[in-house]
Amino acid sequence: MTFLSPRDRVRFRVSRLYRRAGAHLPELGLGGLITAGGTFLLLQEELIKQLVGGFPTWLLAVLALPLPVAAGWLTHFVRRSRQAPPPPPLSGRLPFPERIDELIGRQDKLQQVIDRAGEHGVVVVQGQVGMGTSAVAIAAAWHLAGDTNKQRYADLRGPDRDHPETPLSVAQRVLRTLGQRPGAIQEAEDATPQVINVLTGSECVLLLDNVSTWSQIAWLPPRVPDVRIVVAGSFTDGLPQHIEPIELGKLALVDGQALLARHVDDERVKRDPKALELLVDSCLGSPSEIVRIGRWLGRNPNVALQDLVDDLGRLSIDEKLEFVLNLSVNQLRPTAKQLLVLLTGLPIAEVDHQAAAALLGLPSAEDAIKELAELGLVENVRMTRVRVHSAFRSGGADDSQQLDAAWRRLVEYFADQADAYADRLPAEDARTWFAIEDRVLLQVLTRDSPVRKTIRALGRIADGLETWFRLEQRHEDRLRAARALATAAARLHDEQVQATAELRQCAILLTLGNPRAAHEHFNQAAALRGKGDSWPELHLEHAAILLADGDEFTAVESALVHYGQALAGGDVAGHALRLINVAALLIRKGQTLDHDGRHKEAGRLYTDARAVLLVSLEAPRAADPSAKAHAMELLALAYYYLGMTREASTQLEHAERLYATTDDEFGRARCLVQRAGAQLEKPDHVPEEVAKLLEEAEPRLPPTGVSTALAHLHLGRLRHEHVERHREAGLEALSPWDGIAEPRQITELRACLRAL
Repeated sequence: MTFLSPRDRVRFRVSRLYRRAGAHLPELGLGGLITAGGTFLLLQEELIKQLVGGFPTWLLAVLALPLPVAAGWLTHFVRRSRQAPPPPPLSGRLPFPERIDELIGRQDKLQQVIDRAGEHGVVVVQGQVGMGTSAVAIAAAWHLAGDTNKQRYADLRGPDRDHPETPLSVAQRVLRTLGQRPGAIQEAEDATPQVINVLTGSECVLLLDNVSTWSQIAWLPPRVPDVRIVVAGSFTDGLPQHIEPIELGKLALVDGQALLARHVDDERVKRDPKALELLVDSCLGSPSEIVRIGRWLGRNPNVALQDLVDDLGRLSIDEKLEFVLNLSVNQLRPTAKQLLVLLTGLPIAEVDHQAAAALLGLPSAEDAIKELAELGLVENVRMTRVRVHSAFRSGGADDSQQLDAAWRRLVEYFADQADAYADRLPAEDARTWFAIEDRVLLQVLTRDSPVRKTIRALGRIADGLETWFRLEQRHEDRLRAARALATAAARLHDEQVQATAELRQCAILLTLGNPRAAHEHFNQAAALRGKGDSWPELHLEHAAILLADGDEFTAVESALVHYGQALAGGDVAGHALRLINVAALLIRKGQTLDHDGRHKEAGRLYTDARAVLLVSLEAPRAADPSAKAHAMELLALAYYYLGMTREASTQLEHAERLYATTDDEFGRARCLVQRAGAQLEKPDHVPEEVAKLLEEAEPRLPPTGVSTALAHLHLGRLRHEHVERHREAGLEALSPWDGIAEPRQITELRACLRAL
């Protein structure tokens, strides 16, 4: 257990106070200087009177006027000289690791990787942590592609120490590395054709580093023409039979001695070569442990090698590595030691450098991080991110209050960052920041024991993730973030935040086509907020729930009226959204009347819906692109029911293009289903063309919902050889309505599917 002694604790707090004061000193300016010396000046009052008494008033005025200007200029000069340089701009993908010129004891393995990469599509470098798998893979990649424009690198370690990243998350990260947006894929296997399309003929080297399990990358294509894929990691599951990994074992004794000697001056090595051999033997052939002990010896030139050998000789094998580790820890200065304690106590594995500074409560943590990195206690990953070395997991804070205070600072830091970058979306730098940090933010939200006084900051983090995940159309991650916020709010007894999270889950589940689960979360949100007359979103989701649950159109209309009344007068986007929902209600009522043979009344409703939708689309800045696309989709439906097929086709094309620009695969797939349905109504339609539209839409649709069931119904009629599969899939898509009230269209759709 790593802990700070009382002396170190006092030294750290004094150091932190000094550095905080130094960071804010320029802000004090001349006023702070005068305040600090006020007492002294008062004692010299008589002397000052005598000094100024001999000068005329006009001269004193001339001297006094430039004084504030000079003070401001001096303050600006001091602040500018003390300011840290601005951070480098975020790039679209991680830079490739720097070239490694010499690998002691791994030249034969390096050559094997290079040779095998030319023979096979995927080459795997496997070894235990600390054996240098990443170093060998990086060196091989540089030999295979020296041109940086042909190098692609993805670090697949996630922010959770105890659980590896899921295959879907890994696939999304690889797609980002290749310049693709990952919102379109629902499963990891969906990324395979995209990887093939992007890489084919590029002559690139794709390096996937720090892979934990083969299942994370099992979706990779086995071969891409003119492309080499290098995978490095320590696999905890079995590899497939067609993969022959290049295994990295322990360093040979002579190679270990050469590696250790690189960090120790020649005079010490010549003085005691036997001790050098024994030190290497105590490191059990691990290159990382040899480097760590070499760095410690380099920082302690007065320690004889034999003295360290004697200390290690009294320990068991299990205790030797921990002893070497503690040698480095004990030599740390208080600030670096405090940072190490806080990092090892975090529920997340890595943070960026500014977040590390927030943990300490300091303007910067660069010096502490550099000190830890020099001793091999942390490593810099993903540009400016710091991660505690995997060997150092036994440490932790001995003061829970201290750790809670550091956690509050960290959560506030992430909340501020999430706010700032969410406001900038969809700017490229904001996309890049969220792409790097979204998993970390989810880890922050899902902490088992949330700390008091953090719920508002957690809510801001969840808001930022909701904006980001909606832009990416990553609905499962949206649901996970909302669920985590609801759990944290319940544990911290904040009903307002919990109600917001419950209502957010309701909206997401409606998007995923699960009204029954959505209704449960809606009821929880309503119970937490009471009547909720002043909460517009509650009324809007109430209308959506009622429309999904059945044909109680009067209740839906009442909910939309309440929504409009609760909206602020200047909320143009909110009122446009109300109009879109009113139009959806009118179309649904028209469909019901059409089914009953009341075509004239239905036609009036379709006409009214068309007029309402045109008004909603004409409002300047009325809604976001997704809402506009939805309005166009509904407008196409209204035109279709009015018999205006050409106008319907035009609006549907507009909606599909707009959905594509926002990466809304659900919306685009719905448009494809509508196009297929419209073509089926034509007597001269080509069945194969319609089937292709539906087969393009089917994998992009949510697992449940009306559009999904309708797609399977059409496919069952067109693909007779797969009719049984489509019948079962279509009925499964309607399962959320089992046991609850359902609209007439669901009942009819279910009957059609059973009749296939």
